[in-house]
Amino acid sequence: FYGRVIINPDGQLNLASIASREAGAQPQSLTTPQPAASAPAAPAPVASAPAAKSAPAAPMKLRWQGIKLSKGRVDFTDNYIKPNYSADLTRIEGSISAVASDKPEPATVDVSGAVDDGAPLKITGQLHPLGPRLFTDIQGSAKGIELTRLTPYAARYAGYAIEKGSLSMTVHYKIDGGKLEASNQIFLDQLTFGEKVDSPDATKLPVLFAVALLKNRHGEIDINLPISGSLDDPQFSVGGIIWRVIVNLITKAVMAPFSLLSGGGDELGFVPFAPGSADLTEAARARLDTLAGKLDDRPALKLEATGRADPAVDVAGLRAAHVDRLMRAAKAKAQGVAVSEVKISPDEKNQWLTAAYKAADIKKPRNLVGLAKTLPPAEMEALLQAAAPVNDAALKHLADHRGDAVKAYLVTKIAPERVLLTASKVGTDGLPDDKGPSSRVQFGLK
Repeated sequence: FYGRVIINPDGQLNLASIASREAGAQPQSLTTPQPAASAPAAPAPVASAPAAKSAPAAPMKLRWQGIKLSKGRVDFTDNYIKPNYSADLTRIEGSISAVASDKPEPATVDVSGAVDDGAPLKITGQLHPLGPRLFTDIQGSAKGIELTRLTPYAARYAGYAIEKGSLSMTVHYKIDGGKLEASNQIFLDQLTFGEKVDSPDATKLPVLFAVALLKNRHGEIDINLPISGSLDDPQFSVGGIIWRVIVNLITKAVMAPFSLLSGGGDELGFVPFAPGSADLTEAARARLDTLAGKLDDRPALKLEATGRADPAVDVAGLRAAHVDRLMRAAKAKAQGVAVSEVKISPDEKNQWLTAAYKAADIKKPRNLVGLAKTLPPAEMEALLQAAAPVNDAALKHLADHRGDAVKAYLVTKIAPERVLLTASKVGTDGLPDDKGPSSRVQFGLK
């Protein structure tokens, strides 16, 4: 068998002329499309009897017996898109079992073929188009469709021609009770865009960035685009739904790239630090390991890192860190070791706090004879914290050190030129509302 399917320049499908034609006209053959200048077919006359007196029409009884498909070919041309797109379904073989409008059992579908002779095509499942409501539970797959043939669509809607790549997909469309639930597992291999095309219909979203975010180190993009909708909605359109899903995916790549990178959540968009500290915790290192792995799998992406400090939390943290350094310095001096080798355990804190207080050159409360008073540990700690040199410069220095620590760790995992430190920031202006701490290094992708 042979079929000819055409989308006309006005966007209408040539098959529509089968269902609507002038009374007495002969059915159109699918193998002979109507000339472009043909007038639209008029609807069949309607009986003139008043509606109130018309007897309700009995539902048509329709059925088909088992259908066998052999040596089939369907040629498709889209004249709506410029330049035109054409594709051929070839070597169509298979069967569709019997189905009747007065029986609930759906037909079993098992059809195979190829797209342009080179990409295998398979359609299986169940179908009942003759019942009170359409029912489908159909799976379809195609492998290795050449993407360069889709350049007319890419140029018009994405704004770029396609240099190379192939498309494989597995879809599952279920329609029951007027509700559509579908999944579209799409695998793009080596998708490469070419020159930019000036198209008024092209999206303004950064398509190239979205592709770089989705493409792994092997040049592959593997995504699932689930869709759903109601056939009772007058605005329902499968194509429109799929396009909205694609636009939403690209929008998510722009607005929440780390959520897309991690498969959900924004935890890879920043690394938290303890207040007043620029030291990476084990949890922070684990997060950076995960991020580095994602970036290693996407070599086209570069990371921007911005060290941040928030006075609301980091001032107190810097003051506490200052006292900790004084205590460790006192212990290191007493033991004759380097400060970096010293740690203060909780049970010895008061001992070295007292030593640090005695050695500190700060204003101390005096007794009547002018000697420094013996104070409780909490008061000594408060006086040492109050004397800490914490100002805007110290906060900026903290933010810088946080950025330096992150880059120093990441460049052991990925190429240094892929990590760019931007100017550090003090305060919370421009901080994303991601529920994370404000003492952090913030990331961006480009």
